[in-house]
Amino acid sequence: MSKVKSIIFDMDGTLLNSSYALTCSVNFVRKSLGLKPLEKETLEYHINKPDQDMPMIFYGTREYLDEHRAMFKEHYLRYANLHVKPYNGVCELLDSLKSSGVVLSIATNASDYFAKNMLEFANMLDYFSYIVGSNNVQSSKPNPDMINLICEKSNIEKNETLLIGDSIKDELAAKNANIDFLFANWGYGDSENDKKFDTVALMGEYLRRMI
Repeated sequence: MSKVKSIIFDMDGTLLNSSYALTCSVNFVRKSLGLKPLEKETLEYHINKPDQDMPMIFYGTREYLDEHRAMFKEHYLRYANLHVKPYNGVCELLDSLKSSGVVLSIATNASDYFAKNMLEFANMLDYFSYIVGSNNVQSSKPNPDMINLICEKSNIEKNETLLIGDSIKDELAAKNANIDFLFANWGYGDSENDKKFDTVALMGEYLRRMI
């Protein structure tokens, strides 16, 4: 691989520990439907696996209804920041990478307005040149649309770009886009990838040799 000039991060489970906040908002909608609450671990499992019937799992419907989306959005934007925080060492890593001239971006299966809201609250928004959410592309991860869009916008070659994430969806998106991938083992998912790091500090040491 060439020298890394662009690093694309997944957000939830990679930069921000947000699963409790997500669970609270999903359960807010479930309560309105008379459904029992989901456990946080159940949510973490399903959101990181491909080919999951998420509307049925979350709300018992064939597809997300507009009223479900509106209820979730209002609750999440109002309360998520009370429960979301960066993983230890993430801000220090981003500061080091940004100072080294690496272009940093976000590719998240959340909508970009959720991402921008949380990153701004965490004082992390200014690190990122591009933030691409599921509402900005035709297909979200594991489809490569987000990565392709960021590569196009940044005008940086794919052999100089890598993706960091915590799920098989991230890993498959990187593979489908033909870029390198690092697995954040402190997040929600699991991987057999040989480039797997248990801590942000260990990943930072590896990245500093690549930039």
